[in-house]
Parts: sequence; C-alpha cells; structure tokens
Amino acid sequence: MLRYKEYRLIKPDESISKQISHLIKTKNGSIFHEVELNRIIEKKFNTELFYLVDDPENIKHAAVIHITRKRFGIKQYSIRPLYDIPYAGFIGDAIIDLNEFSVNCFESFCYAGFPYIKKHDDLDNTYFGETAMVDLTLNEDEIFNNVIASKRRNMVRKAIKSGITINAYFDSEGLNIFWPMLSELHKKLGYVNLTFDYYYELFRKLSSKRQAYVLIAFKNEIPISGSFIMGNKNYMHYYKGASVGNIKNEGQGELLQWEAIKISKNLGAQKYDLCNLNKGKLPEIYRFKTGISKDIYQYQYFSYSSLCYKLIDRILKYT
Repeated sequence: MLRYKEYRLIKPDESISKQISHLIKTKNGSIFHEVELNRIIEKKFNTELFYLVDDPENIKHAAVIHITRKRFGIKQYSIRPLYDIPYAGFIGDAIIDLNEFSVNCFESFCYAGFPYIKKHDDLDNTYFGETAMVDLTLNEDEIFNNVIASKRRNMVRKAIKSGITINAYFDSEGLNIFWPMLSELHKKLGYVNLTFDYYYELFRKLSSKRQAYVLIAFKNEIPISGSFIMGNKNYMHYYKGASVGNIKNEGQGELLQWEAIKISKNLGAQKYDLCNLNKGKLPEIYRFKTGISKDIYQYQYFSYSSLCYKLIDRILKYT
C-alpha cells in the first residue's frame, strides 16, 4: 500500500468529489486533478482511481492516484493521470516531501507534480521537466507585443496574409476533422492505446462545460493543422497538436497558438499552458513554444520501485 505521512487513500464518492472540485477552484488546481476526467482514464486503462488526502472530512491537500495491477501481484501507483496527461501532483499549498512516500515489497510509484515557477530541491530518482505558460491576466496587446517573440508575431502575420483561417469547435465536428492528423502522429510515436473513442469521451464531457475545444487551421478550405485545448478557469492546456504531413509552414502553428490564447482568455482562464518542453530531444518544438512564452515553469518527476517489483517487472517484459 502506498503511504505518505498521515494521508489516506480514498475512492472519490460524491462527497469527496465535491471537496476535490472545491479544492481545485480555491487552490489553483488543474483539470488534470478533476474527478470526471480521471474516471474516464480509469475506465479506459483499467486502473483503480483513488485520491490521497490529508483529511477525508475536510480535505485541504489531495493528489490523484491511479493504481495499475500487473501479473504476479505487482502493483504500480501513478500520482498523476496516465499516458499523455503530463502532470498533476498535489492540489493545495502544502510542501511535498517525496522522501516520505513508501510502498510495499511488490510495488512501485511515480510522481509528476504540477509545474510551478519555483525551483525544487534535487532528489535521487528525480528529474525536472519544464513547460512554458502565458499569463492571461494581461491584455491581448500586452501578450502579443510583449510576451510572444517577434519571430512568432511575424509568423502570425504571415499566416493571416497567406489566407490561413482558424475555426474553433466546441462540438465533435472539430475532433472528427482533427483526428486523422492526430492519428497519423500517434502512429509515428507508437501510441497504439490512444484511440478516437478515448479522445471523444474526454472531449464530449469537457466541451459541454466549455472546458475543451478544438482549433483547425484551414488553407483554401482544406484542414492542414489543429490543436486540442482543455482546462479550467485556472489553466488551459495545449493538450494536443498535429498537422497534415509535409505541409508548408506558413505560420499556421503560431496562428493556432494565438487563437488558443485569445479564446482561453475569453473563457476566463488565468494561464495558458503550452505543456511539455523537451530542449534535448525536441529542440525545434522547444524553440517554437518558448517563442510563444519564455515564462518557464518546472515540474518534478520522481519514481521508486522496490527490488521485488523490479525483478518481476523485468521477467514480465520477456514473457
């Protein structure tokens, strides 16, 4: 069993779900913490959804936990949603001590904390990811002229001059247009578990509450690129992006980002999160995203596996 201080693992019943929702609103939580999104993930990937909380009667700090049971009795605790959700960690303002986590002999856990601008302490088995965010409390002129780099502003202008247009969709039509592009990207990346039905369920649940939308860039009425944006009043996230293969770069990526920033701001979000940066492996995407914002946030990733877990997991990989 995963243990952390005096915290308890609990299933999100109606009472707990209401407390988690309130905590997200008052403590700057993200959509990645929300019960409804995580229940979709639980169903899709056959996990068990729990929340790790300080006090079930009066929750002040909580983290999403997905438990995956494997063969031979080994178990993994993921302190974030699974697969292409990048991070979550704890909601609330408590200082998290990763050294306080422990698991049993046949268990492992991984933790991906939500990005914050402060620097974290280094620990063994820890690395730091990065993302960039746009402050949406600024007005549009300030964002365009002072936050977005001049090269990216010029590409926005180029896209408009080239006749590229952007449509926003809060219904499944946009996802239907976007899916062939995203599916091709997933094939290249080897993401075989991420199906249309999964994204449709996420989008259907969230877009009905104006928490998700799809943007499609068109050239001569032909879709060439798109983005899947989701979030809440605290953060809207650039969750997915994809384009038609071998398409000419006429600034459609920058124009999509600019439209996402404006729409997210109009929806009342405080920040627009560009999601993962990976300067080493994806330098071009790093340059693109930091051209939209140089406001860098770090998130902490920590993992631990018991010796028994490591041995059995290694055996499973070869059987």
